Amino acid sequence: MRWGYRQGLVQRVDHGFYTSELGRRFIPAGQAGEAFAPLQAMKRNLAFGTLLAVCCAAAWLASLLLTGCAGLRSTLNIENPRYSLRNIRPRVDVALPLSASSIDIDFDIEVDNPNDVGLRLDQIDFNLFINDAHILDSVSQQGLRIPANGRGDVQLRTRIGYQNLRSLWNEIVDVIRGDRARYELRGNAYYQTPVGRLKFPVTVYSTR
Repeated sequence: MRWGYRQGLVQRVDHGFYTSELGRRFIPAGQAGEAFAPLQAMKRNLAFGTLLAVCCAAAWLASLLLTGCAGLRSTLNIENPRYSLRNIRPRVDVALPLSASSIDIDFDIEVDNPNDVGLRLDQIDFNLFINDAHILDSVSQQGLRIPANGRGDVQLRTRIGYQNLRSLWNEIVDVIRGDRARYELRGNAYYQTPVGRLKFPVTVYSTR
């Protein structure tokens, strides 16, 4: 004789029969699995139903969030700020050997935010052109907060090494020293906004 536990009922096996201590019902040992099959099927159905309910709830929540974000973005209608080049400070450092020479240029850009919400300027990537000649590509990390309907000043710094433009070095130096340079920045600005991270094009130029 041996004892076993099946679905919370204490049972024992005696001469090929399962004996239930609740009601003294005898079940042939070979049919014990069949006797408990409906209960097992019920448990499987319950687990499947619970999983299905969780999946439906998650899908509904995701749809609600997407709809809310789209509606918020439509309501805010965030526009690209306006940009103007306020100040340019070029510095030519000619050294020997010539390969150690460099040109440093600092740009001050004013950002005018026309939106009713504040923005945080995280990054600007840009291409620098001098007299329509492509000089270099650069990325500037900012973290500048610009208030709603307000302004902010961005400072960009670039260093142009001799190796970057050997073929144009003398021409660029003469242009900068002669104060005949036309500067242009083309790129993208990345903002953190109430509706997420947005990317806007930037083009700003000045003739000196």
